[in-house]
Amino acid sequence: MGNFTKAASTVVRLGAREASHTGPKQAPKLFKQPAAHFSTKATQTPSQIAQKVKDHNNSMDLMRDIMEAEDRRHGGNNAMTPPIKYDVPLSRRENFAFDPIQPGYGTPKSAIDKLGKLQPAGKSATVTASDHVDGEKSVKGKTPFTSFSGPPVGVDGKATGPLVDNPLYGRNRIVTNPVKDPEISAVLDQFDIQHDLRTSIKPGFDDIAVLRSEPRPQPVWKPTEEERQLMPSVGVDPEKPYFTFRERAMVNSARDQEYLVKGTVSQFDYFQGQPDGTLKPLSKQEVIDEASKHKP
Repeated sequence: MGNFTKAASTVVRLGAREASHTGPKQAPKLFKQPAAHFSTKATQTPSQIAQKVKDHNNSMDLMRDIMEAEDRRHGGNNAMTPPIKYDVPLSRRENFAFDPIQPGYGTPKSAIDKLGKLQPAGKSATVTASDHVDGEKSVKGKTPFTSFSGPPVGVDGKATGPLVDNPLYGRNRIVTNPVKDPEISAVLDQFDIQHDLRTSIKPGFDDIAVLRSEPRPQPVWKPTEEERQLMPSVGVDPEKPYFTFRERAMVNSARDQEYLVKGTVSQFDYFQGQPDGTLKPLSKQEVIDEASKHKP
């Protein structure tokens, strides 16, 4: 293919991301409904939309594989490029922000330590994005990732507030901006996460889904109506009678507009939920004082 320079490889790879960047601090556009990319005429059914999205994603996955192979041929220049840290507020809802073990489930989770830093449950270099999102209990104590949610629309580095994550996940809120935190080693957006979910060769990933985090696994194979609405946007036929683990993870991650933050999060704002539903901001010292009340 001729000379494939680092600069050319980078340009093509970033083009494949389908995100408009004006610099390393520009956040990409999050996963959108298919109407943003494809014609949705009245004759198109949700299943047809899902197939078009699936075909589109397959072509993008192929392009990415080709670019990564070319990059390896020419010394892995892109692999050595520092990962982009997006300039966008990310939110995490928490009921037990200082507990490294989820009460009631006994599963490890990210937690704020005695120094007031948010630490992931583990540091394994082999845990992938798909492993983390899939949420198998045996992986939870090893994952170096912490899940956050991003603003639902207009993610272009100009988001005005972290008011987008699912309140069902907890009454307290942790807010961070990756570009401002030197201890965050990497951030995966929806482009990265969905690609990893689609291409993962994880054993059993295409089996019918059950809830494996509970002491007694419960079936979660049947999509809810809300989930069926999201299925076309990730290329999954909403007429399917059941979920696989892979499809369930794809829909869940898109629903939460998930980002995965890798490593320690040291720069964040903490808002403590109050009985009346309001959020009280705590200072760094107040966060440390709160952490000291909890067991290590």
